[in-house]
Amino acid sequence: MQIALKKLKEFRPIIFVLPALFFYILFFIIPLIKTIQFSFYRWDGASPIMEFIGLGNYSKMIHDPIFWKSLTHNLFWIVSTVVIPVSVGLILAALLSSQFVKGRLIFRVTFFMPVIVSLVAVGIIWNWIYHPDFGIINTFLKSIGLEFLSQPWLGSEHTVLPSLIVAGSWTYYGFCMVIFLAAIQGIDKSFYEAAKMEGANVFQSFFYVTVPLLKNVITLLVLNSLIGSFKVFDIIFLMTKGGPFHSSEVIGTYMFNQAFAMNDIGYGSAISIALALIIAICSISYIRFAEKND
Repeated sequence: MQIALKKLKEFRPIIFVLPALFFYILFFIIPLIKTIQFSFYRWDGASPIMEFIGLGNYSKMIHDPIFWKSLTHNLFWIVSTVVIPVSVGLILAALLSSQFVKGRLIFRVTFFMPVIVSLVAVGIIWNWIYHPDFGIINTFLKSIGLEFLSQPWLGSEHTVLPSLIVAGSWTYYGFCMVIFLAAIQGIDKSFYEAAKMEGANVFQSFFYVTVPLLKNVITLLVLNSLIGSFKVFDIIFLMTKGGPFHSSEVIGTYMFNQAFAMNDIGYGSAISIALALIIAICSISYIRFAEKND
């Protein structure tokens, strides 16, 4: 009996892991395997007949100019939504951790609010802001006599992507700010005292003390932003659906349109596998780069 109980205790960790493992296999591993399988077929998602075409979908993807255009937009989105939110979050965290700013709690809550707002609400809000007739931006420009600068922000091929990037950055900088705030509060004050004794001013302390000590946190946030930028879908789909004329199309929206709007499940699956591989390669490369620098 004691031997049986001892063996049961040895398997206790496995027993606790089994429910999570079950759902992981059910909702991740199996769909991943099925997606890989579908990528080798021509299938509309409803027909009982699936035509095996091998690497045909991947060949189509390589020669698809819209796919490469979407990938370019993803890269532009990555650079912008990594640099802007992380930089803004770091600056706000440094300011709000200072003793000179009054009402810091109110500012922290205010700046963090966009993170907890539903992306559906975010899409609606920014659609109103960018509306060509009664939007806040164009109304303000008209009120100060700069009507010639007003634009159909989401209707022009030249302004739609930058406009979406501003909206996307607005939803993420608060998260970066909170993470940086926690990290800054964990820095030993003796570092700043030593820098002050050496004659460093506020800006020098920020660049030569705060930023280097936040290196690991910056790496984490950049990696998180990198992965999230490749997977961006919701805010673009809510606001433009990839238009006009694919000028805001990213891989996520293009994959969705091909799979569910054009009923080409095989091609949509191939695009999703390519996206997963790109994310994996970029993530591993960035992690190794960061470790090498450390």
